[in-house]
Amino acid sequence: MSEILTIDTGKDLVNQETIEPLPLYGEDHPMLKQKIPEFTGNLPLKSMTTLVKRLKMTMKLYGGVGLSANQCGVFERVFVIGTDDFQLACINPKIIEIEGSSEKVKEGCLSFPGLFLTIQRPSVIIAEWLEETGELKRARLSGITAQCFQHELDHMNGVQFTSHAKPVALQMARKKQDKMIKKIVRKQKNGV
Repeated sequence: MSEILTIDTGKDLVNQETIEPLPLYGEDHPMLKQKIPEFTGNLPLKSMTTLVKRLKMTMKLYGGVGLSANQCGVFERVFVIGTDDFQLACINPKIIEIEGSSEKVKEGCLSFPGLFLTIQRPSVIIAEWLEETGELKRARLSGITAQCFQHELDHMNGVQFTSHAKPVALQMARKKQDKMIKKIVRKQKNGV
């Protein structure tokens, strides 16, 4: 948990605002199946900045490299991607152009703990988004950054990453997921 301390010198009062991570919703949450409409500027800048901070905190808490607002039950077209060293907040994200070929990449999702699938995705994209300050950005993204952008954009469009997998591959991945969860539960029961 991080804290922001603001001082109102006109009143000699100290106001402490606590910012906490957001709850993370699982794969069955109905908001993950809805297309989120474009952000129209109804959320004040301070509120958007707070939302982005909370998304980043939640992503870090759960060890992710991307997180969309709707995964946390927030009906806004915004996501964050990145690591401790580099983070990007994207409001109204769009793919403008796809370059090059597609490649198979391994993906997981914070809303599907322990489930990993091999997904076919374009390796290079030209993307556009608004930063939390309202500034329009356009960039050529490749590698894991392009992969994360596409994954989180799918969330904004109500598409789950499981829909990109073939039924047999999904079934096999679910079995591995079940084994991993059982192993974790056993370790917790044994105090390990």
